[in-house]
Amino acid sequence: MKYKKHFMMSLTIFILVILTACSTEESGGGASSNSGENNSGSKYKFGVVLMTLNSEYWKITMAGAKDAAKELGVDVEFFGPPEESQYEQQNKMVEDLVVSGADAIIVAPSQAEAILPALNSADQQGIPVVLADADANFDSKISFIGTENQKAGTLGGEYASEQLKLKDGDKVAIIRGQLGSKTHDDRTNGFMEALKDKNIDFIVQDAQSDRLKAVNIMENILTANPDIKAVFATSDEMALGASKGLENKGKSDIPLIGFDGTPNGLDALNNGKMTANIAQQPYQIGYSAVEAAYKTKKGEEVEKRIDTGALVITEENVKEEIGKINGYLGK
Repeated sequence: MKYKKHFMMSLTIFILVILTACSTEESGGGASSNSGENNSGSKYKFGVVLMTLNSEYWKITMAGAKDAAKELGVDVEFFGPPEESQYEQQNKMVEDLVVSGADAIIVAPSQAEAILPALNSADQQGIPVVLADADANFDSKISFIGTENQKAGTLGGEYASEQLKLKDGDKVAIIRGQLGSKTHDDRTNGFMEALKDKNIDFIVQDAQSDRLKAVNIMENILTANPDIKAVFATSDEMALGASKGLENKGKSDIPLIGFDGTPNGLDALNNGKMTANIAQQPYQIGYSAVEAAYKTKKGEEVEKRIDTGALVITEENVKEEIGKINGYLGK
């Protein structure tokens, strides 16, 4: 009897030791340091708030973010209003993520100034914020990751100056995204800056990144200014609308420069409906933004600004760029 009692006590102690060891292994710091887990052992959850989820550009951005999340073992959830101009909805989405306690928030702000109260709320709650694609005057951001839009706009202006042979006094239409958007301000200003020595007559209209609005605006510009020599659109959605407006007015021979390098924009270039395109790297923006948020959660250093670059796409290199984009989207 005494032997049996000692055996049962030994067996119980042995089981408790095994269970304690297993528990320590599952919840200890070793697993967390090499995975996308937080201190409670569950996956990090990052909220990604984009200007909209409806355009090809943002779908490519999401593809990059998803691939990074899969590789790093974190969860990402995407949010965005129906249209880029609906920045109040975007601000509310950021505020909701603060309340729900996201581990990090990645934002592509539509309105740099309007988003600041929501970003400050995140900072007060200790939630890291990464700005992607569009910057804002938010000192506490972990990093800005995206195209240096002023430089990219300058590439478009240099192309127009050198390849389209614009002369002093020529009229150039700029169809841009919403006024007050730093992204579209920078692209517009960069383009105009590159042509400042030519005394160009710029006709600038806000189409709010909407394709249909760009069609109407392009037609109206041509009605009032049939001698337009070139068109620059600060996003591919508007460039595609401008292309339709040029076609409707029988002016498809007017050079058109788009911006973003989306599949539809590149197809239009490939089919002769666009002259050039300033291509960003939205896949890399999405990927690097998630990577930066992850590194921050792990206590690693992240560069304050990460320029993902831009390049001029023409008929010479458009097929190569289409192949790259199709690969990102799994086509």
